[in-house]
Amino acid sequence: MFNSIDRLISFFITASLLFVIIIPCIYAFESSYDINIYDFRNEDFEKVLGYQIDQYQDNVGGFNMIIGNFKIAQSFKPSLTPLVKIDLYGYSINDGKSLEVSIRHDVFGDDLTIISIPSEDIPRQRSWFECDIPDIDVEINETYYLIINQAGNGQFIWYGNQNNDFYPDGYCYSNDENTQNWVNLSKIFENLDFCFKTYSYGDNLPPESPIINGSNTGKIDEDYSYDFYSIDPEGNDVLFKVDWGDNTSTQWFGPFESSELVTISHNWNENGNYVIKVQSKDIYGDKSEWSLFEIAIAKNKFVIKNLFLLKFFENHPFFSFFKNLI
Repeated sequence: MFNSIDRLISFFITASLLFVIIIPCIYAFESSYDINIYDFRNEDFEKVLGYQIDQYQDNVGGFNMIIGNFKIAQSFKPSLTPLVKIDLYGYSINDGKSLEVSIRHDVFGDDLTIISIPSEDIPRQRSWFECDIPDIDVEINETYYLIINQAGNGQFIWYGNQNNDFYPDGYCYSNDENTQNWVNLSKIFENLDFCFKTYSYGDNLPPESPIINGSNTGKIDEDYSYDFYSIDPEGNDVLFKVDWGDNTSTQWFGPFESSELVTISHNWNENGNYVIKVQSKDIYGDKSEWSLFEIAIAKNKFVIKNLFLLKFFENHPFFSFFKNLI
């Protein structure tokens, strides 16, 4: 009798201890799990977001300025934060010279963020191109300055519009490296604003990976055409970039309408297997995944390197027949 009572008492004591110890641990584990999930989502939140245009001046009015041994600036007033990306309209004259792009709150102050764009990422013909700066928080409706500096002895041409004041919230400036003085170009060239676009994060979706159609075999030094298109979920226009797999690639070109068929040609000067890669992005800068397409390039001629054999075949009556076969 007493043994049964003792066992029952021991059971209740053990159960009570387990309840006191295990339940708080489970609660603590669940709380920690919730916190970890919350932190993980915060860390990756920006990675799943698209881009949204904030400030821009995209009217090209025939005005351009060559940046040499001085800097040029365009002021603007952001309405969104953070500032995550910039697009410029222009091109570089000389190869091998990088372009420095930075943001300042005071035109005489320090750079808040800066990026050096290598020569191969700067177009050789005037077009829009991307400057993916490190993200910075900005104050809404405060004046900031987009600073362009051509590193080395290169020459970058930045386009703008002087015909109308298409961007009333900003001005253009130039800086002499010797005197460090900034001159308001908008007072010299009335209504002048350079072409630029600033971006923050938004809920825009990237286009789908491009669909590629074309020949998967070919011969050296022959042109082959490839058709491709990309569908944007919101119907935004898209641009394309092609890597031919032979250490050559295109700049971003377009824009084209969503699902519009685009054709481009290329030739390879060595035999081998190549992987063509095509990527699309919409006009807000959100990029698709790369699409891959393989092509095998073979030699298109039989080459006789031995001069003795070549001389023999040239004197042989069947050489012309043999030559036509190859």
